[in-house]
Amino acid sequence: MLKGVVKGALTKTRITKYNKQLAVKSSAYDKWQHAQEKEPVIPAEAPVQYEPDENGEMIPHKLPEPVVKVFPYGEVWEAQDIKKDENTVYLFVSPKGKLVKKAAEVVKQYFIAHPEHNVVYGDEDEVSKGGKYIHPYFKPDWSPDSYLNAFYIGSFFACRAKTMHESQSEYDNAVRMLGGTAHKKGSVEQTGLEASLLSADVLFCMLAIHEHAFGKRTGLEFPIGHIREVLFHRNPEQDVFYGRSFHSSKHMLLAPATVSIIIPSKDHPEILQQCLNSIIETTTDDNIKYDIVVIDNGSTAANRVKYGVYASRAPRKNGLTKINYIYKTQDFNFSAMCNQGVKSSNGEYLLFMNDDIECVKEGWLREMLSQAQLKHVGVVGAKLIYPETDLIQHAGIANVRRGPVHKLQKMHDNKNHYFGYNRGIHNTIGSTAACLLVSRKKFLDIGGFPEELAVAFNDVDLCYLFHEKGYYNVCCNHIYLYHHESLTRGLDNLDPKKMERLAHEGDTLMTRHAHLYNVDPFYSPHLTEDETISAIIPKEDYTPVEDLPYASVTIHEKGIRGAREDQCLRVGCEYNGTMDNWLYGVTAEGNEEGYFLKGYSFVIGSDNAIFEKRLLLRLVERYEDGAGPVGPKVYSFTPYVWYRPDIRVRLGDQVNVDLTGYKLRIEKGLLPPGYYQIGMMAIDKTSRLKLINWVPNILRVRK
Repeated sequence: MLKGVVKGALTKTRITKYNKQLAVKSSAYDKWQHAQEKEPVIPAEAPVQYEPDENGEMIPHKLPEPVVKVFPYGEVWEAQDIKKDENTVYLFVSPKGKLVKKAAEVVKQYFIAHPEHNVVYGDEDEVSKGGKYIHPYFKPDWSPDSYLNAFYIGSFFACRAKTMHESQSEYDNAVRMLGGTAHKKGSVEQTGLEASLLSADVLFCMLAIHEHAFGKRTGLEFPIGHIREVLFHRNPEQDVFYGRSFHSSKHMLLAPATVSIIIPSKDHPEILQQCLNSIIETTTDDNIKYDIVVIDNGSTAANRVKYGVYASRAPRKNGLTKINYIYKTQDFNFSAMCNQGVKSSNGEYLLFMNDDIECVKEGWLREMLSQAQLKHVGVVGAKLIYPETDLIQHAGIANVRRGPVHKLQKMHDNKNHYFGYNRGIHNTIGSTAACLLVSRKKFLDIGGFPEELAVAFNDVDLCYLFHEKGYYNVCCNHIYLYHHESLTRGLDNLDPKKMERLAHEGDTLMTRHAHLYNVDPFYSPHLTEDETISAIIPKEDYTPVEDLPYASVTIHEKGIRGAREDQCLRVGCEYNGTMDNWLYGVTAEGNEEGYFLKGYSFVIGSDNAIFEKRLLLRLVERYEDGAGPVGPKVYSFTPYVWYRPDIRVRLGDQVNVDLTGYKLRIEKGLLPPGYYQIGMMAIDKTSRLKLINWVPNILRVRK
């Protein structure tokens, strides 16, 4: 009985400690934002202009600092009546909240530092009824197609006075682009929008038109600025879009179009037949004519016959002109097969599609075409759903720190995720070639799919190329198709050789686009950089990795005594490599910064608050097909604990799994060179129980 009382007291103490730590970790954004607002604004260096003196010599002088004047959204047109002053900046603000104290100064310094920008917007959050900062909206950089679908600009924006006065002639075009009906300046009819907001929306559109912001960029520079700071706090529960949120809508084609649909396939005749039938039955627009090219790289004789039969018997209706079945025995190379399909077709637009795609509703191709026909648009993707579920398979690619990921994968589509990311039309850095549409001319100008990327990341490389050329890529999340990819597919099911090939092709991708390492203009750096977290959420931990202290090591010469290996201790390793690689990408050489590991760990069926974790490393021999331990010696470390709300959501039936993340920095020279298997030990602080589990992940420590 006494033993039970003692254990109960220890458990209560551990849970109290856990809850205090959780309160601190889960309020990280609120504390971070308060700290950000206290930081002084760094003065920008004013640009220098040269003007001749009385002797004709060019004398340098700095431009005067601008003056910022604030106007509420309901009075945006009053700025027109102010005498034109090139040295004034107008800051337009929603009345549904308040600017942070230093907002005007931040905007002023931005315009000083960026003479190339005449219009800018920034990030915002919501202030709760209790005064806590919550729900930050870390917006993408300028996204013209997202803007035309929703007023994602939100609660404030600013422009140079000169630009506003010069943009007056664009008023009618702005009203037309936003679907309104103009009566007089500042008065627009449109159901469901507040008059003050609509005035601000029309004004912003005018400014964007004046800045040629709906055209192709000349490179990586954007025509409209974005301040990646939260400078506005919305009132509780105020809609950030003020009524014009991401939504479904029908679009008209700019002109009739011809499309070639290119489908690589091998030994999946029944799956392909389902795909073909769904295309034919759901493509009913009279303005779309299309042909289909099936590329087969080596099906069996029996399946080859089936392919031929399906291709010949498919009904030529609803715009389908022909099906071209091409058989060529060759190693699988998705890029090469797609490029072959392009050469064997002549449609104005190219739609690359997996054979396991099933088209669901009419209008999907028209919607994608309506975007692809725009001169500034590169590739166009679509939302993909796992069949017979509402789970998202694809809603656009984001380029997080270590490369491209499918954000929102396996999240429920019946919910709005991160300010409508899975709704409406969004500019993204890329989309999957499971369903990808592009203009033939633009595709050929880019050079087609990179054939050195045979299996993975070839579609991402194509998207990155379009982005680098100044196009805006689009994902149509207002439509959806089924993707019959297995829900259980993932890295855990790949064999070592496939994992090695995937890693190699991932490194090839990021080497080809090294400047995009940890860079995505359409995915804020303030959002989670973790590629394993499907949800789009603010960073869970605002402590920079480089600020984490190096961990001290305990050496267990004869192994961990009194511990048992148990699969109920689950361990996930999400990164294990050099800090140089983590900070600077695959082009970084050496290990001067030491090593970094991160992931998560929890004990199934237990209260995780009672456990203390120690990360373990043991030296192993490397074999061609795996690894084996060298000896009993084990190195243990106390890891840094970080907040993982994604784990809590995934493990709703488990207890106290919010603080299951771990991070660890190891100083160079601390460990002898070699290959180390990664493990975890969970110590029950209310008893003598010690659990250990090892994972296949290997850390290579260099000389």
